[in-house]
Parts: sequence; C-alpha cells; structure tokens
Amino acid sequence: EEAAFWAKVKTKTSDAAKEQLQGEDGQDGRDILVVEGDLNGDKTDEDDDEDDEDGRISTADDEDEDDSTDEDQDATDSNDARKMAGRDGAADDASAEMKDYPSPSEMVGADAVVMLEPTFGRHRPDEDAIFAFAEGYDIKIYLAFVESLKATGFAGDIVLSVSSLSKLKPGVEDYLRAQPNLVVYTVDWKCYTGSGKLASGPKEGMRMCQFSGMYGTPDVDSPDAKPTAAEDPREARPVATARYELYWAWSLAYHSHSWIMLIDSRDTVFQTDPFKDLPRESDDQAADGTLYFFEENAEATTIGQSSYNSRWLKTAYGVDNVSSFFDKPVVCSGSTMGEKVAIEAYLRAMVAQFDETHCKVKGCDQGFHNYLHYSHSLEGVKGIRSIELHEQGKGIINNLGLLRDKPLRERGVLKEGSNEILNWDGRISPVAHQFDRDDELKTIV
Repeated sequence: EEAAFWAKVKTKTSDAAKEQLQGEDGQDGRDILVVEGDLNGDKTDEDDDEDDEDGRISTADDEDEDDSTDEDQDATDSNDARKMAGRDGAADDASAEMKDYPSPSEMVGADAVVMLEPTFGRHRPDEDAIFAFAEGYDIKIYLAFVESLKATGFAGDIVLSVSSLSKLKPGVEDYLRAQPNLVVYTVDWKCYTGSGKLASGPKEGMRMCQFSGMYGTPDVDSPDAKPTAAEDPREARPVATARYELYWAWSLAYHSHSWIMLIDSRDTVFQTDPFKDLPRESDDQAADGTLYFFEENAEATTIGQSSYNSRWLKTAYGVDNVSSFFDKPVVCSGSTMGEKVAIEAYLRAMVAQFDETHCKVKGCDQGFHNYLHYSHSLEGVKGIRSIELHEQGKGIINNLGLLRDKPLRERGVLKEGSNEILNWDGRISPVAHQFDRDDELKTIV
C-alpha cells in the first residue's frame, strides 16, 4: 500500500532526502511523515473525515494541550540528530553575507514561471492586500470576513483561494463575484487521504495535496507560446503548508512597498482599517522592508509548555536545534504583515523550510514560522530590513486563542456595553483573530 502511495505522489526528492525521510535506522519514517489521520497512530481510513471539529486548517490556534503519545516521542527521538543542511551556525555569524532563499519555482527549473491566474478579479499592484486561504466554507464565513473588512473603509485588494466553482456552497460564488476589489483563485489540487488514496479536494486544508498547473516552463524556440505546464516538484504536503507557496505567487503581483497581510479567514473579524497608520517607505527603490510578527498570549503558554508547538519544532528540526526556544512565546503563523519585498522573502523562507525538513505533520508550518524567528534565520536575508514582534493584545492583530480559559468579557477584552474587542490598553483591536474560541464573541460575530 505504501509503495502504491509514493508511486501516486511521485516524490521528486534527491537520494539524500529520501534517505533522510526513511530515517536513521532504515525504517519507513512514518513517524516523521505522518499523513492525515496518522498523527497519533490510532486512526483508520474511516477517520479521514473526522480530523477536526469543523475540518478547518489547524495550527496552534486550535490547541488543547497534552494529547501527545509515545509515537510523538519516537518522532522526536528519531530527529534529535538532524541538522539543517547549510544552516549550522548561520544565526551566530553576524558578519555572514546577505542570504537569499531560493524562489519556490526554481525546483521546477531556472526558467520556470508561475502560470496560476485569478479565476475572477484582478490584482492592483499599487494597493495594499490581504491574502487568505478560504476553501470549503459556508457563506457566513465569507460574510464575516469580507463585510467586516469593508466596513472599516479598507480599499485595497482581498485575495482568496476558494474551492472550485462547482464545489462552492450555496450563494458563495454570487456573493464573491459581486464584491469590488476581490481577487479569487480556484486552485486545482491533487489530494490524498491518510492511507494514500486519491481524494476529492483538500478538505478545507486538512489533506495532503499537490498543486496542478502552478508552474510552467517556457518554450525557448517559441517565446510567445504558452508555457508548458509542469508537475508540482514537491511531494504532497498539508495544504496548511502549501498555502505559503500560493501566497508567494500572489505577492509577485504587488509593488515592493505595498503592505500585505497574511491571515486566517475562518476566525478573523476586522474592526478598523489595519493599514491606516502603517509607516510608508518614501524611497520606491528601497530594496528591503519591514515584517510584523504577532505573538500568542505569553502568560498562557510557552513553546515548551505546548505539546503541539514543541512537537512541530522537534519533528522538523530535532530537539537539539530548538530546545533553546522552549521558554519563548508562541509566534502565530496565521497572522503576519509586511511590505511586499519583505513578505516575499519571508514566504521564500517558509517554502524552503518544507524543502529542507520534509516535515509533513499537520501544523509544521507553525513550527517553520517559529524556527525562522527564534533561530534568527530571517536576519540578514535579502529583502528584510527589520522584524517587529508584537506581543499579544499590543498590535494590529490580536490573537485571542490562548485566552479561552476565561470569557473575554471577564478579562475586559470584550468591551462592556458594546461588542468591541480591545487590546490590553483599552483601544480597539484593528484585527481580532481566533475570535471563535470565545462562546459569546462567536455568537455575536
């Protein structure tokens, strides 16, 4: 069955990478490459459609602590000795030359191009933009996301990846087509169940998938001809991981100093224009820009106290390479902002983390994000001038997920006499992320 699975996926890794995936002792590496339904080693094919309470993309946002198993510890032990190729000591070398992560398309070939185009809508390069993966949802999710954003006066682009038009739920296509400044992509995914069988769609980001039609190679003899479509050069991975490659392709449509937000769509509501007071680069030719990262609540948990976050990091990088981060706050991978030149560089780095670790555990994208920050692997990267880390409740995006142990109204986060969500200083949070962890707020939105 496993041989048939890998034949279908058509993995295109190097021999060295394949040996790494197989594990130090020649075992099949299932503890590292666990696919949907296999994370805890106790699910069957029948569980493929029961992974999450609502089938959503799941990161640390959705965390309920301590469901780790002996299999998880085995995964950790088997990875302790793994090193990041070519990265040892990079964080300590302040005088290192400026780094430049490879373009995700280079795995297809040096001349490969992005072929993916919007299904409807058009990018406006001079505008700011918000990117979100939004496949498989009921219309109420799109209404909460888009209408709350429109109500703030935001006039930039909203760029969404949604299900194929034939699979959109009732009313969704008509609603999205009626919205101004909305750019919609319907990505053609080739997806697999946990047992390696071909599946219908990504199941709202939960399945292992590959892109179809993402890249192409031009005909050198016919430069005006349409490029020839290329197969996805990467093995099937969680769509929660693959979305960063999608965001990278979208970012190419914008000018260097337009601001871009990457945000989860299902659990986000907007209260004021998040781009209104951002610093603007006066030099259009400046070759670098700023990134904004946003923490989870540091009092609620640290990386080491979180069985999920620590497991994702240990599985991808080995405990020796990440244990120094365990006393640090979790940085949320579902909420990031930056100038396009910096966002594009960050997205290259996120894709490179999968290429280097081959971590296919659902949630490893959060591990990648935290590793890049705490290992200082984004310092000295071409395109990134600075990174600003905002504490929970003290920035543009307020990550609420780890505050679930007490109602937000009791904490003073949900304003008395109104339904406004507040930062700790009493000002309105421009963006409330993970609002649905609070029962009252979920009902209000």
